[in-house]
Amino acid sequence: MTKIAIISDIHGNKTALEAVLKDIRLRKIERIFCLGDLIGKGPRGSECIELIQKNCERVVRGNWDVFIQSPTDNEFIQWFKDRLTEKDYQYLSLLPFNIDLE
Repeated sequence: MTKIAIISDIHGNKTALEAVLKDIRLRKIERIFCLGDLIGKGPRGSECIELIQKNCERVVRGNWDVFIQSPTDNEFIQWFKDRLTEKDYQYLSLLPFNIDLE
């Protein structure tokens, strides 16, 4: 039987994401799926996007992944937006809202 891991709500917390990925490897889990919310709340969204791209087989777009692409005059939200690259925005915008798995 193939083991899978489902992760979500990373929210720019690279330290926690690295710990979870390490645990997944220790458990010899072969497939990782991410349910979105890669960015926001934590300071390292761009780095988390990179780790997710390297480690996850499929990724679904979360509400923060959508929300962060909207214009804002809120300085708090803008701080997170300013830490993402154009490549990050492009990746987030191309994520599907669902995946099928059999």
